[in-house]
Parts: sequence; C-alpha cells; structure tokens
Amino acid sequence: MLLVLAASILFVCFLTGGNPEAFLIDDNRMQWYPVMERAYGELGNTGRICCYDLYQMKGMSIAQQGYYGIMNPFMLLSYIASSLLPGQIPMISFYIGLLVIAGNLVCYLLCRRLGCGQGAAFLMTAAYSTLGCFWAFCYWYYIFNNYLMIPLLVYVFIRCKKGVPLYCACGIVLAMSIYMGNVQYTFYQYVVFGILCMTMMLLRERKYFKALFTNAAVGVCLSLPILLLALQASDNFQKYRDFFENPIFLNSLLIHSVIPQGILHRRDMGFSFMDASVMYRRDNMVLYMGIVALWLFAAMLLAVSRCIRRAGKCGNPEELWRACKTGYERASSWPQEQKIAAALVAALLFFLSVMSGGLAAMVLHALPVVRNFRHLFKAVFVVAPLAIMIFAWAVGRQGRGRIQSLTMVLTATFVCIGCFNARDVVWGVDRLYGPQIEKGFAGEKQDAVRMIEEASMDCKNYRTASFFRFPWINDEVFNISENLSRNFPTAISVFSLAGYENAVSDQRMEAFDAIYTDKEFYTRFANADTTKNLLQNLTQEPEKVSRQLIENGVRYLLLDKSSLEDNQRAQAFMDAKLYRDLRPEIVAALQELPGIRVTGVKEFNAHYDLVEIDGVNSLCTDSEGRLVPLTDLNMETVTFEARAGGEYTLSFIYDRHLQAFLTEKDGTKHPLSIERLENDNILISTQGGCGTVTLTYHDPICTMGFIWEAVTSLFFVVFLVRLCGGDVLPIREE
Repeated sequence: MLLVLAASILFVCFLTGGNPEAFLIDDNRMQWYPVMERAYGELGNTGRICCYDLYQMKGMSIAQQGYYGIMNPFMLLSYIASSLLPGQIPMISFYIGLLVIAGNLVCYLLCRRLGCGQGAAFLMTAAYSTLGCFWAFCYWYYIFNNYLMIPLLVYVFIRCKKGVPLYCACGIVLAMSIYMGNVQYTFYQYVVFGILCMTMMLLRERKYFKALFTNAAVGVCLSLPILLLALQASDNFQKYRDFFENPIFLNSLLIHSVIPQGILHRRDMGFSFMDASVMYRRDNMVLYMGIVALWLFAAMLLAVSRCIRRAGKCGNPEELWRACKTGYERASSWPQEQKIAAALVAALLFFLSVMSGGLAAMVLHALPVVRNFRHLFKAVFVVAPLAIMIFAWAVGRQGRGRIQSLTMVLTATFVCIGCFNARDVVWGVDRLYGPQIEKGFAGEKQDAVRMIEEASMDCKNYRTASFFRFPWINDEVFNISENLSRNFPTAISVFSLAGYENAVSDQRMEAFDAIYTDKEFYTRFANADTTKNLLQNLTQEPEKVSRQLIENGVRYLLLDKSSLEDNQRAQAFMDAKLYRDLRPEIVAALQELPGIRVTGVKEFNAHYDLVEIDGVNSLCTDSEGRLVPLTDLNMETVTFEARAGGEYTLSFIYDRHLQAFLTEKDGTKHPLSIERLENDNILISTQGGCGTVTLTYHDPICTMGFIWEAVTSLFFVVFLVRLCGGDVLPIREE
C-alpha cells in the first residue's frame, strides 16, 4: 500500500512536470475554479458556502447543477489543503491528485480481492494510472470522480456480501458520488450497480433483489437535496441534443488502445485509424488502454466463437435449449467471486454499447433527463475502470506459470508506453488550451485588477460585456484576464452580463438577448458574443439594445481588436475577409442609440478596446434614477444605504429565493418585500424605516443539502475505514 501511495504521488508529479497549475486549464480554469475558489474563500467571512453568484448572469445558481462542487466534501478538503500547503497548488489540481491517489489505493485493494498477488495488483494499478481517457480530458475535473468511485463501488459491492452493509454500503457510495458534482456520472454509477445486482439475481443470488432497492433508496435519501436541485435545473437542458455526438466505435478503440502516440509525437509522427476523432482530438490518445483492450477483445472473440461452435453442435432447437439450460445451471453454481466477474462483464458490455451508440444508448436516450446528457464518448470513463477490473480478475485466475509471466511482462511494457502517452497528452492539452497563460491564476487576477484600475472602471456599480472578433476559437479565450470572459469576473468581484453556464433558462437569457444573442455558443459558454452579432443587433433592433443596456447597467463594452495573425487558432477556422474589424461601425451605431452616449474609447489592453457609454442605470438606483452605491459585496449578498420610504430598483434577475431585510441604526432588522418588475429586475421598498438594506439568497434545500452531505460524508468515512482497514493489514502480512 505504501508503495502504491508513493508511486501514485510520483506519477502525478511526473505528469505535471512540477507545475502546480498543469491541470488548471480550459474549463477547470475558466468555468469551475473562479466560482469554487470564491465560494470557499467566503466561507470564512460569511460562515456559509455561497449557493448563488450575483456577479454573473444577473444572478445565477451555483448549487443546482452540482458541477461547481460547492457541496463536494473532497473539494472542500482540497481547498483547505491547498490553502495550508506550500507551493500554491490550486484547489482543482489538488483535487485531481487526491482522487488519482485514492483511486489507485482502492484499485490495488480491489485487484487483491479479485485474486491478484501483490506484484500483479501493483501492475494492474499502474495500468489503471496510464489509461489515456482520464489524462486526455483532465480539463474536466469531474471525470476523475469515476477514477475513484467506479473501483470503490465495485470494491464495496464485493466486500459487503451479507448483513447490514449489503443493504446500505453501496447506497452511501452512490450518495457521495452526486455530491462530488456530476449527475451524468452518478447516474452511470447507479446503472453499474443495477447491472451488478441484476446479474447476481439472474445467477440465483436472490438477496441482491432486496439489496438493489435498499441501496438505491439509501443513495436517493442521502442525496435528496442535491437531487431536487438538479431536477430544478434539468428542464433547462432540454434545448441540447448532443447525446449521440462523438461515439467511440470498437474498431477504433481496439487500434488506438495500443499505439505509443507519446513516442510518435516526439518524432513529429502520429497515427489515427480511419481518420477517427473524439471531440476533435485526432491523436486519439483518449483511447489508450494498453494490453487491457487487447485481452478483452480476444476474450470476447473466444467467447463468441465458443457459443457459435456449441450452437453448431446442437442440431435442433431442443438440444440448443438443453445446452443453454445446462450452461445456466453451471453458471448458477459458480463461486460468488466468479458471478461478480460475470456481472462486471455485463456492465462493461452495456457501456461499450452506450459508448458506440448501440442499443444501450438508444434505451438511455428514451429516458427523460438522461436524453439530455452530452456526448456518447463520455461512457469511456466508466468502461476503462471496468475493463481493468475484469483484466485483474482474469490475471488472478491464471496462477503462477508462463502465461502469467508473459502477461505481466506485456502489461509492464504497455504501462511504460502509457506513461509516455499520459505525459504527452497532459503536455498536449496544455499546449492546446494554455499557450497564453504565462502567469499563475493569482497573477492573472492581479493583471485584470490593474487594467480595470488604470481604465478607471466602476465595476462595483455597473456591468461589463465582452465581444470577440473571431467566433469559435480565440487565443484570448484562454487568457481570461484579457477580456473578463467566462466566469473569471467572479474571481475579481466584477459584475458581468452573462456567465459560463449551459443550464441557464431561456427566460433569464431574454433579459439581455439583444446584447448577447441568446442562441449564440459564446453567450452560454464564454460570457461573450461576437462583434458581428452585436453590430447586427444594433442595426436591426436599436431600441431593444438601448433598453437592455440601460436596464442591465452595461456601461463598459470590451471590443476585440486583434488581427487574424494574432489568433493562431482562428486561422484554422476562419477567412479573414469574412471577419473585418467592426469597431468603428459599432461605436457609430452606439452613438445613434436613444438615451445612450459614448463617452470614450480607449485601449484596455493589447487585444481589446474599452468603450464606455453613459445613460445606463447603475445596478442599484433610487426612485429618481440616481446611483445608489452597492457595498459589502460578496457572491450572494449586496448591501446599500436606504432612506425611509424609499424605492430602489436593482438590476438583478428576480428569484423566489432572494431575500431582503433592513437593518436600522440600533441593530433592529426588518424583512422587506421584493417585487418583480416587468423586465425581471427587482424593486425593494423600505417603507417607514431607514438604514442598511441587505439583498441575499437563501434556498432551504441548499441548507438541507449541506447538513445531509455532512451526514453522508460521516457514513462514507466510517464504511471506508472499516472496509479498507480490514484489507490493508492482511495484505501487509503476506
């Protein structure tokens, strides 16, 4: 165990090359991290973790979707550890390293349970560490939830064969999974557990019928608050139809599972079978599984050929039926470990079918909510761990001899290839998504704050909006301090118009759909739009644009002024003639808007010009339209000073969980009513009192969720200590 622990730490350090922000790229850096870091950072100031973000999208929930991780106990642990440890390790980087190390320890224990000796179990764990899928998509932190939870779920399933643990232990694991921040993978893990139980029932292990339902009930009950939050957000995913995109076909998996792409890339070479690609990655290192895939395909071919031969020997249907019945009776008498191995095979075949767009994918797509999951290839993050387990079980059954020795030599060879592949793919992802990132995240925040101060921007009382010149891929997209895009504004306390959120409702988008085109990719995924769309809206709907700029308090527009030569990624997609510089036309159109006046155009940085406009409302105005300064800002709370009998309009989207109260000078607090205006802004009246008005967010389901999460985490830790502790000591003694 100590060797596995040490090797896992060294392997993660090898992949990162000592760079603590190696995994802090793309979505990890631009979507999740700014919100997570801010939410956990304010825990010490406010005494609670924020469930809402007022800085973006005129206010947006960060608890419903789950993937912001604010209810993830492992993420909170990672934040605390990253704050205490030297080296400025970002929370998400620590989280990924933690799950890889924990996943390897569980994988080792699981392989020992499946019959592997110490050396074989260590090699199986090493093979697990080099699976290409996890490292090719390391910019999605939550895929590593599978790295730990799939082996852990199977390990608990194997260990808990009787008594109370049989009926609740897997449910606790499943409940913990959804708190870790991804509904899609939690659902897949429920499916894995269901297939395991149903296979055992088919093989006459009838106690698993009760175990299936009791564990599912425990999992649902312990995670009920976040499930309710997820269901609230699920309606907003109906507009997406990405489920059948990016399938991985078995022939491509077989070929690319053994290719030493890392070595080939060092020689400026590469290989892609039949020009296959996964999420536009033509190197296909996502598919690397080494000897595991080869062995599994060989075993599948052998099983199919045996079935065909047996069917051929049966001359008529009655003989075939008797042969099947005999085979079933034989399988029903297998030892329980062999039955579990058969259940793992069933789960593997199911998710292989999902991954390739087969019958299982058709079944899942018929289910509500599930049909809105994105991308078939994501099932590979379930397939890969299952494949390792089955391979470990097969190795454990071989016993000592030439076959096992040859298997170990081949496994070690492919592990070495996998190490180079994993290192190359982590470097490749960094080159793809992080070439403009020269400073650490803290340095980027300092640069952004400096640029805002030099431009004399009042970002505490007005909003900013960013516009790209080139759609789809921009170099500046990956340097978030350049244009205040994605979720970066939250990190520096800047109110922005949109937010990187794909589960936002159409109603919320309508509040600014003339400024940011509501159907545009960048509106939902990059907190920005294109200059082309802005000019089109200014030309076609000037009055609507003017009204929305005023009502939303958008005083600052960042316009991309970079050339095609400055955007290396854009060159691969765009024709320079189609994307000319539209800044002069946009400024001229803004000048013509009713009630709007352009007060200045100046350089924000080397890539963007800042256009400042006058005539827009501040985020908080009194009944006469005058600016009322916002104070004591944090993610889900703002305050302002109010006079007696005043009415104040705030440019935040109405939400039924928003609350307001008045604190008088003597400390007395009074609740205030919040009125919803026609434009979805809110109106607060102070009635007879004066003092400090506080607008905040409180969802009782979130509060309940944190309490239930604490209980679930306690159960989770207790079961882990009992289960793993029972295995560690005997393994050491052997």
